[in-house]
Amino acid sequence: MSGTKIFGLMAAAALAVLVGCTSTVMPFLPQKPLPPGTLQMQFTRKVTGPIDLTIDGVRIPITQKKKKARVLTVSGLSQGKHNYFIASHADVIGPDFGEFEIGPTEGVFQVHFAQKLKAVLFEGESIAPAAEGIPGVTAVLE
Repeated sequence: MSGTKIFGLMAAAALAVLVGCTSTVMPFLPQKPLPPGTLQMQFTRKVTGPIDLTIDGVRIPITQKKKKARVLTVSGLSQGKHNYFIASHADVIGPDFGEFEIGPTEGVFQVHFAQKLKAVLFEGESIAPAAEGIPGVTAVLE
């Protein structure tokens, strides 16, 4: 190859890298400030549900307002550290377990990866017993 072709290819590659690196990245942020005692999980894609949420070893009932939703809001949590586990038979959610800490002045916002499952994990639809919940804690998927 001649020197001008190699130089042209290198210049085009440098331009592509420059354009790709300078594009603006839109971060995930809560739509409004979260009040104390609130955990909000935003998913990267809409999830179909139903979602099974466990906080501190207790299953939390979730009210689903739409058929597909992106935001799960849990309110009424006490201050301090809490453990959670989240699962769905129709979607992959990650991270699916972890720990968060509710402070005295504001809530917690988390972003979770979500992907639609296109496989059968369980044979048939087994219905889990109703979630017992924690008094005063509500969860809404919208």
